[in-house]
Amino acid sequence: MLPYTTYLIDLDGVVYRGNELLPGAREFVQWLETNGKKYIFLTNNSFATGAQILAKLERLGIPATPEHLMSAGQAAMQNIARRLPGARVYIVGEQPLVELAQEYGLTVVEVDAEEADVVLVGLDRFFDYSKLTCAVRIVLAGALFITINRDPLLPIAGGGFLPGCGTLAAAIEAGTGVTPEVVGKPEPMLLQEAMERLGSKPEETVMIGDGLDVDILAGQAAGTHTILVLSGRNNRADIEVSPIKPEHVYEDLADLLRQLQQVKSS
Repeated sequence: MLPYTTYLIDLDGVVYRGNELLPGAREFVQWLETNGKKYIFLTNNSFATGAQILAKLERLGIPATPEHLMSAGQAAMQNIARRLPGARVYIVGEQPLVELAQEYGLTVVEVDAEEADVVLVGLDRFFDYSKLTCAVRIVLAGALFITINRDPLLPIAGGGFLPGCGTLAAAIEAGTGVTPEVVGKPEPMLLQEAMERLGSKPEETVMIGDGLDVDILAGQAAGTHTILVLSGRNNRADIEVSPIKPEHVYEDLADLLRQLQQVKSS
């Protein structure tokens, strides 16, 4: 544990579940601060704004600042801005994603702008044939094609589902034959962009998550160390049958913190 300088931390199922703070989360963040560790909370969410997520953490008693949060949307913008500074981006997405692109110095282009450099797909509840047509034309003209995630469905309150970001990207892929780059977990880009921001290397970094096929797989793809906590999606029985094996397993962040404190005092 001691060689880890950097902690990448999933939120839902690790820090909180719904509106409930999970055991040890507040104390773990305090330990990170006290011990001078670098850390970022990661989320695949392409709909909630960073301000909304930070406000939720504050309500749950975890003070967090923007530098300690990276969404898949932020990772996408950081990646595009580094590769193609000032790029012209056609966005399939809603206003928060447009504003985020502008914050990173990118130029958001409108319909019929085949000269765009990038087509970026996020959740868009107003997706229609016109947007699909424009996105397909731009990708066919040679633009970079990036999607925030490939989640086909978005769970909503009450147990239902809506078409997710991945469904929209799949429509553009079907029309172009071009497979998009994916930002969110289990792909490594979100983690790589977080390490880029922190100035950290994979060998000194650990990914903490609750999902074997999302968080742990992303950590392995990005070359980081991995910790699975059992406070969310997966349990020990899942680990036994899964080909994806985390390096360490703990019940929750409270259990992880006890181990870290024992190592430090020994």
